Amino acid sequence: MLAASLCALSLTSCASGPDPNVLTFMDYHGDEPMKSAMGQQLAACGRDIGMPVRHYSVAGDQLVAKALRMASSRSLPDVLMLDNPDLPQFAATQALNPLAELGVTGEGMAPNILATGQYQGQLYGVAPTVNTLALYYNEDILERAGVRPPRTWQELRDTARQLTDERHRGVAFSAYASFEGAYQFLAFLWPGGGDERRLDSPEVVGALQLWVDLVRSGSASQSVVNWEQGDVKNQFTAGRVAMMVNGSWQAAELRKTPGLRWGVVPVPVPHPGAAPATALGGEVMTIPKTSPQRQRKAAELVRCMNSEQAQIAVARAADRVPTRPAAAEQLRPEVPDLQVFYDTVPAARARTAQLGTRWPTTARALWTAFQSALSGTATPEQALRRAQQQANSGS
Repeated sequence: MLAASLCALSLTSCASGPDPNVLTFMDYHGDEPMKSAMGQQLAACGRDIGMPVRHYSVAGDQLVAKALRMASSRSLPDVLMLDNPDLPQFAATQALNPLAELGVTGEGMAPNILATGQYQGQLYGVAPTVNTLALYYNEDILERAGVRPPRTWQELRDTARQLTDERHRGVAFSAYASFEGAYQFLAFLWPGGGDERRLDSPEVVGALQLWVDLVRSGSASQSVVNWEQGDVKNQFTAGRVAMMVNGSWQAAELRKTPGLRWGVVPVPVPHPGAAPATALGGEVMTIPKTSPQRQRKAAELVRCMNSEQAQIAVARAADRVPTRPAAAEQLRPEVPDLQVFYDTVPAARARTAQLGTRWPTTARALWTAFQSALSGTATPEQALRRAQQQANSGS
């Protein structure tokens, strides 16, 4: 009776187990165009390795919790695709295979991209495509105002103020209380010399002060604290903001917006000559511990999905950047409007490179800080001092 009860609670059938003739691949890509891009390439790779692939997605904010439950019931999929900052947390459970043991390597991939799939010096995940952030601008609005896209923080302040009127705000970004908001803030924290291990440093305070200045001046809406990156994109396509910080994956919607003329430049930096430094976005493919036979086939699937051909197919369909430099250079000429992202990826960083499993705690401390500073309940100095205390305590 106990065994029957445990089987009933399990996510797979104890009697039959996984289908020996089908591989399973789980991610959070339930939205287009990524859903179809991944589905089509998984079907192609399934044919190549002689084993069909069942592709299913769960909501992004539920993926890790669901995968951890599946790990406890030993019902993990054959390939689990995680948002790259979630990898250290999951690898620490010992539910994943070090990829080298299965013949999957990062050969031909840049070190900064490999870092998104590493935990304690071993490679547990590989990213077939990545994305970063840049500053989009409405060409018509900037031309009417007679201004150029800003390159520095001071130019961003000045230009956003000039572009703000009763029709639109000058700039928008996501300061949402989530990993999206933390992801956006790193694009300002790092170029200013900030370190995610020292949130109360003058450099990090300066980055947050920039956000506060933009909101207090009215150049950015107070609503940025409630906007996810998709909301920011909607404000931009509706013409309610002149510039926005956002990722390459938004380009498809922008191209489909009637009458919208847009361009994209690097996220402004603190002073002339400073190099942009954004966080690497994207997901890594991991191979959970199942059975030796299934792990071998899963490794074949991951190698296929990480080939140059597969990377190009997915990146082309979903406005992402292939992680193999040769694949990126092959696709680059097809996307002239996304050149800034191809230029930025080599200098982008893994969010967990310094903090590993401590990144989620630090991210929560960060978004708590910028939410309180932007709402006016604390100064940037006060907010970030408390954030560092929160990060230190691990709460």
